[in-house]
Amino acid sequence: MRFNLTIIFFFTCLILNSVDAKTKDNDIYSKQLSKVLEKYQGDEHISIKKFAKKIDDSCKIKHSFSATEKEINERRERCVLSKMTYDFDEMISQMKLREKVYLHSINGINIYFEKMKEIDPKSLDSVTIEEIKLFTKINDEIQDNLTIYYKKNDYDGFYVEYQKYYIDNFIYVLNYGADEYGPLVNFWKKYSINNNGKFKLEDSFECHFDNKLGKNICN
Repeated sequence: MRFNLTIIFFFTCLILNSVDAKTKDNDIYSKQLSKVLEKYQGDEHISIKKFAKKIDDSCKIKHSFSATEKEINERRERCVLSKMTYDFDEMISQMKLREKVYLHSINGINIYFEKMKEIDPKSLDSVTIEEIKLFTKINDEIQDNLTIYYKKNDYDGFYVEYQKYYIDNFIYVLNYGADEYGPLVNFWKKYSINNNGKFKLEDSFECHFDNKLGKNICN
């Protein structure tokens, strides 16, 4: 009987040590994912619909060519975009072309970034584009993808188009263009991921510039 109890005690210790090791490994893996998410999460302001709707009025420069430097600086300080602190340029510069970065799962679905296009600083092209897509994967099979970061420089047109993002349990994207008159929003969207790994649009608004009214209309 004592021998049997000794064996039982021995195997119980092995099982407990194994469980403890797996728990520690899971904790380490979770912490690693948290650090990755923090690095690639984006700017939280983008998750706020009201913030996106304030961009046009707070950032527009009415008379860009006649505006003084003081007026431009004052407008820049009032512009709600100045509240964004996440450095998207730094993030994308650290990713290599076609590099994949795995984030935390959403709704049990694995997600990862992939850098699809990058801007060559030596390029003489009049238009340059950089882009990151977000992919969903189930059982090693890609289910869906979404452009999550985008930057298009039109040097001849003095125009830049941005798409920026924020990720928590949802995915938020904000797309806007900027010229010498300041930025104008193109659209804001909020997505979830369903059980099939597909992106589902939960909320959005889109904008277009009305030439007769001379302003951006969003609905």
